Amino acid sequence: MAVIQPKRGEKMATKKKKDHARKPAGQLIGVATIDITPPIGVKLAGYGSRKDPSVGVGHRLRAEALACEGTDGGWVLVTSDVIGYPRQCVLSVREKAQKKTGVPGAAMLISGTHTHSGPVVRQIYQETEEAPPLDRNYCNELEEKLVCLIADAWKARKEGFFEAAWTEAPELGSNRRVQLPDGSWVNEWQDFEGKHTGYFDPSVLLVGVRRPDGSRDCLFVNYGCHPVTLGPRNLRISADYPGYLKDILEARGVCRTAMFGLAGGGNINPRVCIMVGPEYPRRMGESLAEKVLGAVPNLSPVFPGKVRAGASEWKFVSTRRRKGQRPWEKEEREVSSELQALRAGDLIFLGVPGELFSEYVAMFRDASPVPVTAVVSLANDSVGYLPVDGAVPQGGHEVTFAACHYIQNALVEHAKKAMSATE
Repeated sequence: MAVIQPKRGEKMATKKKKDHARKPAGQLIGVATIDITPPIGVKLAGYGSRKDPSVGVGHRLRAEALACEGTDGGWVLVTSDVIGYPRQCVLSVREKAQKKTGVPGAAMLISGTHTHSGPVVRQIYQETEEAPPLDRNYCNELEEKLVCLIADAWKARKEGFFEAAWTEAPELGSNRRVQLPDGSWVNEWQDFEGKHTGYFDPSVLLVGVRRPDGSRDCLFVNYGCHPVTLGPRNLRISADYPGYLKDILEARGVCRTAMFGLAGGGNINPRVCIMVGPEYPRRMGESLAEKVLGAVPNLSPVFPGKVRAGASEWKFVSTRRRKGQRPWEKEEREVSSELQALRAGDLIFLGVPGELFSEYVAMFRDASPVPVTAVVSLANDSVGYLPVDGAVPQGGHEVTFAACHYIQNALVEHAKKAMSATE
């Protein structure tokens, strides 16, 4: 059975193809993991109102790498329990990892799950004053760990093939942007009863790695919902719900290693969020895991083919307000970032460098040249929110802290260019 990507408004479907098209075709795939839990006492990212440092560990943090090589080239995908990475960090990791592996740095996608209970990373690189030694040292160690992780995944390459399936989890998240009776827009972070009516892409994409002996080495889960079950009062380091999701999938034996890539979660929150206590991310992780486990039997081989990486450089002038800045203090800054595509036959991982609105996921998948497209946000950079054009005149938190405004056409075009570069 061949996986058919659902378009907007369509149901998931499959169609038959000849068995000979299902062969691995010489793909070599490697998987590796590494613990990246910071020391207790580091600052926690995600909430400006949280001033105190971490006091414990609720769930350890981990990074995973998926490496793929074919006759046309190779690439490496990294996912990690971090809020996101600044461009400087990504370029440094790429340069060091290229020296170790020979894989071009431009063929490495480095992403964060966007947990709001993990270490501060971006601000450490941008501090005008000296950062606390504990946090600075952790960021230096994190770079080295990511380099080792990439090298380990590349060394672990062996014969395998990709498989994919789709499901949905509409009841777990909600669009947090709400219009009031007077026409103004506000953010309502919690939606216990599921009353919010804003757009939410509920799709859950599963991408597996199978070996010739039938074992599943890896399962990548792609879903768009902010990892904010824990709020600013939480002072314990945690991977939030993606960490518990990965735990359950591995414990249930569906894969050796589980990975999570955040899709379009910029305007989407868990319905139960901003809480304190490990039971909240655990419940969310369990609920999403049940959806994933129900779709595992539907995993079907992805048509193999070219293994290539491509990118489209995105340059723009950002007026993003920094935390604590007054509206009149905003300054224009030239930003150079990228959208990146990693391809293996009929599968593409599309990396986008910010907090992507949910609406973009379907746009990118509709524009994709392949039937299976995983959209990975907070990839290779953390430029700010990436709102759709319709949200800009509405205002609100995501618009205030957007990378820049009216970017919808540019983002879609850069996504097309990045994906076309893999053909």
